[in-house]
Amino acid sequence: MGRQFGRPAGMAGWLVGRLMAVKNAAMNRLAVELLDVQPDDAVLEIGFGPGQALELIAERLTSGYVAGVDHSPVMLRQAARRNRRMIARARVELRQASVAALPYETGCYTKVFEVNTFHHWPAPEENLQEVRRVMAPGGLLLLCLRMHHPTPRRFAAPGYGEVEIAAIEALLRRAGFHDLQRQRRRAGREVTYLLARR
Repeated sequence: MGRQFGRPAGMAGWLVGRLMAVKNAAMNRLAVELLDVQPDDAVLEIGFGPGQALELIAERLTSGYVAGVDHSPVMLRQAARRNRRMIARARVELRQASVAALPYETGCYTKVFEVNTFHHWPAPEENLQEVRRVMAPGGLLLLCLRMHHPTPRRFAAPGYGEVEIAAIEALLRRAGFHDLQRQRRRAGREVTYLLARR
């Protein structure tokens, strides 16, 4: 089942998508709040899952748009169904793709984010460089990282510790990001939000 959270497939993947919609709802809302989406922003989500955050962002846009990549065809279908109205209005664009090779031109996004997917990125430092490539100068990157559960639980979702968060901050700097900020919030359980500028 753990593999399904990395790349949902088949009926089990469909169920995982429904579960993610519930489990990540609070994280998605906080992510959208921290992004401070403006009506003309061009926003990209890496690993959109069932498409909740895309939906929240599209509601805030007038002349901008939000795009998303996910390598799961099951998640692509779920997100497309959820966002069909905004897709028809060209406010949302979805693609099946990986963070390792983003299908976008250099410098086109003002804001890029992920919610609870960073631990699935295949090569984080190189992937951060690829993300930076598609960002506009001064653009904002937001990583939403669920922390370890304070007490061990058999079925608790994986999370990060302080040492791992510091290592991710170092990766961001090596990839060329600056003005790093760290915020800790509760979203079901503790979440660290890392913000950085291109």
